[in-house]
Amino acid sequence: MAQLETALSAPNKPSGPAPSAPVVTKRRLLLAVLFLFVLAAEFALGFYYAYTLEYTHSDAMSRVANAFYVLYSRDPHLAAIGFVWNPLPSLVNLAVLLLYPIFPAVASYGLAGILMSSLFAAGTAVLLASEGLRYRLGTVTSLLLALLYSLNPFVFLFGSNGLSDAPFNFFTMWTVIAFARWLHDEKPFGMVAASFTLSLAFWTRYEAVPFGAALFAAVIVATLLKQRRSVIKPIEQRRWKYQWIRGEGTLVLMMTPVIYSGLLWIMWNYLIMGNPFYFLNSEYSNVAQAGSLMENEEYVRMLGNPWLAFVTVAKKTAYYAIPLGVIVLIRLFSGRLFKWDLLILIMLFASIPALQYVMLLKGTTFAWFRYFMYGFPITVAWLPYELSQMKRKEVGKLLVFAGLLGSAVLLTYAMTNPKIAPDEHTYITLGSHYEDMKLEQSIAEYFNEELSDAVVMMDSYSAYRIIVKSRNPQRFVITSDRIFRDAMSEPKNFGIEYILIPRPTTESIGSAIIVTYPNLYANGAEWCELYKDFGDGAWRLYKITDYALKHKSEGAEGVS
Repeated sequence: MAQLETALSAPNKPSGPAPSAPVVTKRRLLLAVLFLFVLAAEFALGFYYAYTLEYTHSDAMSRVANAFYVLYSRDPHLAAIGFVWNPLPSLVNLAVLLLYPIFPAVASYGLAGILMSSLFAAGTAVLLASEGLRYRLGTVTSLLLALLYSLNPFVFLFGSNGLSDAPFNFFTMWTVIAFARWLHDEKPFGMVAASFTLSLAFWTRYEAVPFGAALFAAVIVATLLKQRRSVIKPIEQRRWKYQWIRGEGTLVLMMTPVIYSGLLWIMWNYLIMGNPFYFLNSEYSNVAQAGSLMENEEYVRMLGNPWLAFVTVAKKTAYYAIPLGVIVLIRLFSGRLFKWDLLILIMLFASIPALQYVMLLKGTTFAWFRYFMYGFPITVAWLPYELSQMKRKEVGKLLVFAGLLGSAVLLTYAMTNPKIAPDEHTYITLGSHYEDMKLEQSIAEYFNEELSDAVVMMDSYSAYRIIVKSRNPQRFVITSDRIFRDAMSEPKNFGIEYILIPRPTTESIGSAIIVTYPNLYANGAEWCELYKDFGDGAWRLYKITDYALKHKSEGAEGVS
């Protein structure tokens, strides 16, 4: 035990001379090869699913569609990117979609999203490896750290499927790495980098809000408790007043970019959508979509039940906690368990599951297994800093590598079990949505062949696959068009020839067309007639036969 404690005890800073120019060049080449390897592997898997199997995650395709409307819809404008989901992933997709005129598959097969997530996954691998090299953990250790994380089957899946998790993991891990660097050397560059990467995380996913709150608390703990007690500081810098002033300045530096980003997002929602919290409470928001949870007994039982919600969150979070357990074990053996930086890591790890806990109590989250994953990359990003604290690191490295391998096994088991990870299991087994995708492909082909120039109104909330697979998307009048609301009231006046409407279900009930004309699907209306039925009533195409009634209430009555 004494030998193990000695092996795990830590100096404050890495030692040894700075690497020579040839070594730096070799390391840059190595990082470039690592980036290209992970990028190629991720994109190959994503391409296989999206292009060969013609299966893409619905959220990933929807984000591609949001970017598509900005460039190629009937009314192209930047605000068409949408004001519910954070826009950064779609903005990246936007750059790839510039290739659409010469390579339509970037939109129709969602390859823009696949490339987007693959790029961020490859960047994450480089982040981890370069930070290991910066702490002088060794080339092999740094590469293994990056590869054991990036090639974890669960992590690898989200680097290849076009969702927003890969860029969010990239920015949160960069934030943790930069913050840990500031903890290590107390130089402002780390804090500046963390502040901007945190704001980029916000532009990617809303989970950045609780993560940012945890960082706020972490700065307070670091300045008032951890760094104040450093014996190498002059006595006047260890006084409460000095550290309090320093903490205030650090918090301003840390939080200004992300707070500004949040206020900017609220302002844009107000100026463009007329509601500062449109992203939060509109008919397309997560809160509105979560209304279907009231039909699920399991979720209803958790409403207002703190203990049951806590057990649910704890069970799902535990699958991602092996690296954190390894860090606790290392610190236990080295006598460093009760250090303030461990409290900081625990706060960062628990911040996003805490948000899911609150949302479960309110019934506003689907609590997918992936929503609890973010503590895993946060902890992995902490590992270079943790390993740098050891005097002789061999034992610590073995424990870390064993923990990452154990995580790979556990998370692989979880995502292949539909009871634990239903969304992930559905994706890897081409589950329930596959037939819907085939149907929407056939509808797009019908429009391409039979109604190639007809003006069709549809709600992009449900019809996004049909839109991006069309050869002539400009003839669709969709939700992001500035005439959409008026055209719903008087479709004939706006040149609308057809209206496509999905069967009202818990997934489509938020469609603006269904809300405006709740009886149209079932009964039709006196100003239109049923033209074609797709997929045994999954979609219905109505042809406009006369002027729409001027009052929505009259049009909503339908005909018996």
